[in-house]
Amino acid sequence: EKPFFLYFPLTSPHKPVVPSDKFKGKSDYGIYGDFVMETDDAVGQILKVLDETKQAENTIVVVTSDNGSFMFRIDEGKPDHIDDFRAVGYHPNNHQSNSIWRGTKADIYEGGHRVPLLVRWPASIKAGSVSDHTTTLTDWYATIAELVDYLLADNEGEDSFSLMPVLKGHSEWQRAPVIHHSINGMFAIRDGKWKLIAGNGSGGRQAPRGKPFERPYQLYDLAADPSETKNLISTHPQLAEALEKKLDDIRNAGRSR
Repeated sequence: EKPFFLYFPLTSPHKPVVPSDKFKGKSDYGIYGDFVMETDDAVGQILKVLDETKQAENTIVVVTSDNGSFMFRIDEGKPDHIDDFRAVGYHPNNHQSNSIWRGTKADIYEGGHRVPLLVRWPASIKAGSVSDHTTTLTDWYATIAELVDYLLADNEGEDSFSLMPVLKGHSEWQRAPVIHHSINGMFAIRDGKWKLIAGNGSGGRQAPRGKPFERPYQLYDLAADPSETKNLISTHPQLAEALEKKLDDIRNAGRSR
């Protein structure tokens, strides 16, 4: 009868890693795996209450994160996080915390920026549907504004584009290129399948770290090469130049909307 909004910012599975006794040893992936399992259970309890109170059908539930995993991939022969809780990484055959994505939290690569975005809205979203559109968490500002019929002022949500067409299953959706940067200020622009990195390294933790705005820049086709293994900057100079101009224009404008 009365609309509600719940922001539920779990500190887990961020450190400190402190799973309750109920979950210790349950995951078979060490104490951190136990903590992730407990996090999943906490989300499940919220979904259960919505189901039991018959509010699930028209309640939008969003589960996401703010960055990729901090964990490196560790070569065999060295203890990983399962063998030694102090180790900051896993053997690839045990676990790949960032899946196929290159880099870690703090880097400019996809491993630092790709996060889950799971949305449940039974009244409007078909279960199991998937979208390949590029979005960012800033887009939820405009999305929620549209949901409650609030018209954004010109100085609000300057980089936010409503996700409502995507949530409704429309294949066509237009938003400006996505700009992001590493912990050391190395910028990147993502436009469709193309990603230009304005720097010559990770800009974060993974070697070589490089420097922001130091050339050669990096250009990746994320459709053909999602793991960012083939730098195409030398074979697509005009495309790189066009993306660099878009990056500069958006940065100079201070907004993309």
